[in-house]
Amino acid sequence: MAKIMVTGASGLLGRALIKQLGQNSQQQIIACGYSRFGPNIERLDLTQAAQVSSFVAKHKPDIILHCAAERRPDVSEQDPQAALALNSEATQFLTQAASQHGAWLLYISTDYVFDGSQSPYREDAETNPVNFYGQSKLKGELVVSDAQQGFAILRLPILYGEVESLNESAVMVLLNHLVDTAEQSIDNWAIRSPTSTADVAAAITKMIALKQAGEPLAGHYHFSAKETMTKYQMLLVMGELLGLATGHLIPVTSPTDSAKRPKDSTLSCERLVSLEIESKVPFRIGFKRALQDSPCAAAYLKVDNVRS
Repeated sequence: MAKIMVTGASGLLGRALIKQLGQNSQQQIIACGYSRFGPNIERLDLTQAAQVSSFVAKHKPDIILHCAAERRPDVSEQDPQAALALNSEATQFLTQAASQHGAWLLYISTDYVFDGSQSPYREDAETNPVNFYGQSKLKGELVVSDAQQGFAILRLPILYGEVESLNESAVMVLLNHLVDTAEQSIDNWAIRSPTSTADVAAAITKMIALKQAGEPLAGHYHFSAKETMTKYQMLLVMGELLGLATGHLIPVTSPTDSAKRPKDSTLSCERLVSLEIESKVPFRIGFKRALQDSPCAAAYLKVDNVRS
């Protein structure tokens, strides 16, 4: 029975992974969290080297899926040391422990390691992050690569999925703009690839199966939905699905975020596509499923009325 350790198990992607991996009775899941933990999630402070080393030594996972991160660019800009502690230093501790105990590590990274000037970005494209969040995740990537243990890095774009609160996802939280009918300015500048966490979890599960079958998965991989759209365009789709007005939303064709973002960091996913792993979830379908699976959104927006 394979033992799979998941960091950030109480987070947006972590929960989707736990749900997906739990369907396989031949795998033992070791779920880890820090601020949110419970009966099925063990508390682990990834910023403490001794705790990480002891935890990995005790549980001896075969695979470590490192999802925990400070994922908010604006927060990372305001508190760079905290972002660096989780995105880079914690990755160093996990990488060392994985190397020592023979576990395979998959590090979840971001499309924000690119500057957005020359998309789509291949897996071997030159990195040049424009904000501290991207810089801190790139530092984590370099830690994993420098270990030279055959570990893998999976870069992902902006995510949405089943949420416990809307602000867990930069996509799901946009729903608030539909409910508030006052005139609002919305970003119609940055091009994004909103991707379902359930879709990502299915892809990672396939990667694990390939790794267990002897496929030498190592280096950089990209996974992303195929549609690209701005936040304004996402809201137009959401409004249509929910039967809510969007006329109060004013598209803005210049940057609106406090921390700088890349204009278009669209990922090319050639390496995973060559392994027959690719996204097949359109935004309309994935978003509708996310609404229906999220009690906070379902009650708030009467999802039973969502249009096909």
